[in-house]
Amino acid sequence: MLIVLVLGGIFFVALILVIVVYGRQQNEKKKIEDQRRVRMLADRGRQMQLLLDELPPHYISQDFRAFIASQWLDLLQEQEQLGNNDSRLKAEMETAQNKLQEIRSSNQPKPEPVTDLQTANGIRRNLKQLNKVIVGLYQDRKIPHRLAQSYLNEIKLGFTQTLIEVFKASARKAEMEGNLRIAVVHHKRIMSELNRNNPNGIHNQTLLECRQTIQQMEEQIAVQSENSDNQLAESVSEMMEDQESWKKKQVYDD
Repeated sequence: MLIVLVLGGIFFVALILVIVVYGRQQNEKKKIEDQRRVRMLADRGRQMQLLLDELPPHYISQDFRAFIASQWLDLLQEQEQLGNNDSRLKAEMETAQNKLQEIRSSNQPKPEPVTDLQTANGIRRNLKQLNKVIVGLYQDRKIPHRLAQSYLNEIKLGFTQTLIEVFKASARKAEMEGNLRIAVVHHKRIMSELNRNNPNGIHNQTLLECRQTIQQMEEQIAVQSENSDNQLAESVSEMMEDQESWKKKQVYDD
């Protein structure tokens, strides 16, 4: 009987030790997993902040910008819930909250069009990154289909807008330099971009204005070409007259 009790005691102690060791291992795994998730959330938060800072406001709506700011704030709050004690977290949460309030309380800012392709490409890279963010949120079922589709449509329009602004700037420059043919090419590029992404005909008025501008420029080019041809004909005529006069002079001198 005593042996049974001793063996039972040993088994019980061993079981307690196994439970304690297993519990510590699980706690350690959870701690490591929480730390990994905090780092991932921090990376996503910095990504949201970067998009807000680097994307010119007029490329996406006020509601979309507020959504990005709220996502940034949510990511910071989730880090706090996971036990992130970094002293910078509170300051970042305050910054995100202030940014969200600023966006909600302000009007849509006045557009500041880009004029060079390098800047436009930088904006387009950020728009691509934003596209990935929205698709990821939809796939994780964190936003409904209707909202995701609305934001993705805005991103597409932003893509188009960057090129339109660059082409417009190039067209203005060519026109000021008197290169109307080059200006026409840039306006045709604008029309091509707008025709590729013209949901519900929102660009119809711009397309009409481009078409009218191209027509006016082509008329000016035709007039310039006609004047140039006339000037060339007059130059040839003068040259021929000079040649005839020279021939007569040679005959007279002989």
